[in-house]
Order: sequence, then C-alpha cells, then structure tokens
Amino acid sequence: MISSSKSKLIRSLQQKKFRDQHRLFLVEGEKMVRELTTGDPDKRFPIQEIFATPEWFDNQRTMLQQCSAELTEASQTEIKKVSSLVTPQAVIALVSIPEMRFSAEALLHTPVLAFESIRDPGNLGTIIRTADWFGIRHIVCTPDSTDLYNSKVVQSTMGAITRVQVHYQEIEALLKRKEMQAKTIIGTFMEGENIYSTSLAPDPLILFGNESRGLSKDLNPYIQHRITIPAFSPLGSGSESLNVASSVAVVCSELRRR
Repeated sequence: MISSSKSKLIRSLQQKKFRDQHRLFLVEGEKMVRELTTGDPDKRFPIQEIFATPEWFDNQRTMLQQCSAELTEASQTEIKKVSSLVTPQAVIALVSIPEMRFSAEALLHTPVLAFESIRDPGNLGTIIRTADWFGIRHIVCTPDSTDLYNSKVVQSTMGAITRVQVHYQEIEALLKRKEMQAKTIIGTFMEGENIYSTSLAPDPLILFGNESRGLSKDLNPYIQHRITIPAFSPLGSGSESLNVASSVAVVCSELRRR
C-alpha cells in the first residue's frame, strides 16, 4: 500500500518547489515507466520507487528484472488518489531528477532548438517528442520557461524525455559565448524568408519565441537568417498564426528533408 507520508510526497511533486526540494518527479502509466526502465540509453533518470497494482507487477516480471527500484504494491484506488491524470493508470513511479551539466560544445555539431519563455507545458512536451522523432537531441529554454519535470510536460513527451536533453540557459548569454560564434543562428518570425525556398545551413540553432509575443528584439543582433512558414489559406480568412509546437514540427521536417 501507499503510506500516508508517501502519498503526501507524491502529491507535493505537482509543485516545482517540492520537485526541486526532493529532486524527484512523478511518472505515470505503463509506457512512460517502460521507457524509463528500458529506453533510457544513458541511465539519466533512475527510478526510485514504482507503485503498481499486483496484476501489473505480475505482467511485467521480465522488464522489472533490469530495474533496481523499490517495488510497492498498491490498489487502483490508492493510485487514483495520488495521480495527476484524469484517467489514472495501473502504475506510477518516483524518478530522480539528474544533475544537469551544461556544455556549449555539445551544441556545436548538431541541430539545436531554442525557446524564449515557452510557458505551456503541453507545448514543451510535444516539442520534446517532435525533436526526438526528427533525431534532434538538444533543446535550450530560457530559465523562465515551463519546468521540464511538470507532470504535463513529462506525460506529453511520451518517453522522449529520456533521449532529448533540455538545457535551461539565458539565450542571449549563450549566443555571446565564443564557442557559439561559428553556429548559424536562425530566427522564426511571421515575416521572413520562405522556409520552403530559402537555404538552410546544416546544424543550425533555430530560435522560437514566446507563444504570444514571439522573439524579443534583444536577440535580433545574433540572428543571421529570418525564416517564416507561409500560410496557404486566402489572405484574411485563415488562422492568425501557427501554434509553436506545430511550427517546430514543420521546421524540423523541412530541416531534415534537406
């Protein structure tokens, strides 16, 4: 069973201050637990404890042979009481937040997606999942962006959190670094060069702005190319703009197509 103290801990992890305090975050559902058990290539996210129904443990004996986490049986009712999901599943897990060491050199010979003040957890989770699909392993977010370990972010990644590294850095300070001087910096705007007809340098750093404000003018001096995704609906009759997560999917697809 889930003890009252452990229940309190699990529920507290819905808040960032307690995730930071305990260096833990919550993962829910069989797919996510499986990804962390078998799909975490660098073992960056050690599972501390798994809470699941007896039936789930019985069905996962083979997978759990390679897992060193503490295993605690719990009823579906107990799991529902601590779950953040509308429809709780049969398993949840407490996972350690790793100590992240940032290296600008790791960004040099690979495409990088960078986000200024991204606030919606669902957007960030979808972006991480999209980056994983297109083989992009590094994302940079400004420190005021939504927290990577927010439960909605974690669930939206569908396991991609184990393969894509998210770095929280001030973007302007990063772009000033000597190591980044050789990196091609591309900004995404409502007005710019058509992404489908302009040239795209290999392994760029591509900037995306806040969901409502776009990119700040402070970053303009560092941007070498301004690109846009053209609208194909008749002028004045279509949507005002694309959702940032949708924009990321289009840009990543076109980048890889080249």
